Amino acid sequence: MGLLHVDTQVSRQGDRLVADVSRDWEVWGPNGGYVSAIALRAAGLVAPPGHRPASLSVQYVSVGGFGETECRVTPVKQGRSAWLLNVELIQQEKVFLQAQVWSVARDDGPETAEAEMPDAPPPAALKTFRQHVVEHYGDAAPEPHVFWTNIDVKPLSWQPFEAPRTARPATLVEWFNFPGFDPGDDAFAAFAPAVVLIDTLLWPTHHRGRAQAPDYIAPSLDLTVWFHEPPRGAQWLLLDAVSDTARAGLIHGRGRLWTEDGRLVATGGSNLIYTPKR
Repeated sequence: MGLLHVDTQVSRQGDRLVADVSRDWEVWGPNGGYVSAIALRAAGLVAPPGHRPASLSVQYVSVGGFGETECRVTPVKQGRSAWLLNVELIQQEKVFLQAQVWSVARDDGPETAEAEMPDAPPPAALKTFRQHVVEHYGDAAPEPHVFWTNIDVKPLSWQPFEAPRTARPATLVEWFNFPGFDPGDDAFAAFAPAVVLIDTLLWPTHHRGRAQAPDYIAPSLDLTVWFHEPPRGAQWLLLDAVSDTARAGLIHGRGRLWTEDGRLVATGGSNLIYTPKR
C-alpha cells in the first residue's frame, strides 16, 4: 500500500527537483491525478514561504513511467500576493506532464458559503467497498487493483459485479479516505487527495451513465482543480461528481469535494478523449 504524502514527495538534488514515481499508483501507467499531485508539490517547493495553492491546471502530454522524474518549475509571474508557476515533469529528457499552479498569500477578503453539500449518510454509517465485496464473495473475493489498495471507498449503495446494468444518471457520490495520509504543515501536500480523486473518478462517473459497459477507454487530456479550504485533518472526503456531456469525441466531467462537517475543499473538472480499444 502506498502513502500519498510519501509517494508524492519532491526533493532537491543540487539544482534539480526530483520525485520517484511509485508503482503503487499504477492505472494504465502512473495515475494522472497522482503525477499531478507531484507537480503541485513541486510548485510548493518554489513558491514563497506562506503561500498556498489556489489552482492547478494540468495538460497530460503523454503517459509517464515509474522511477526518477525531474520536476522543472519556472516562475512566470511573481506578484506581491500571487505567483504563477509553470511545472514540467520530465523523464529521459521528455516532458510527459505540463502544469500551471497559482499560489497565493492572502487571507483576507469576503467569506461566503453558498454551495450546499449533498445529502449523504456519514461515513461511520457505511461499509467500505472492500467490506461489501468480502461479505458477498467470501473466499472467492477478487483482489483489488494495486491503485485501490491505497484508498478506502464507502459507497452510498453497492451492487455485486454480476448485477445487471441499468441506465442511470452519470453521477457519483461516495466517501473516500487515504489511510495514513499525513501532509504535516505542507499546504500543497494537503490538497493532494483532492487532485487524485477529481482526476480519477470522472471516468467511472461517465461509466455509470451507460446502460452497457463501454467498449472504449477515455484517457484524460487535462485536469483543472480550484482549491478552496484545506481539509485540515479530515479523514473522509465526500466526492460529488457528474459527467455532464459526451459528444464529438470528448467526455466532460466535474466534481466537488467536501469534509464531513460540510466544508468545500476543492472543485475541478476534466476533458477525456474517446479512444476505441485496440
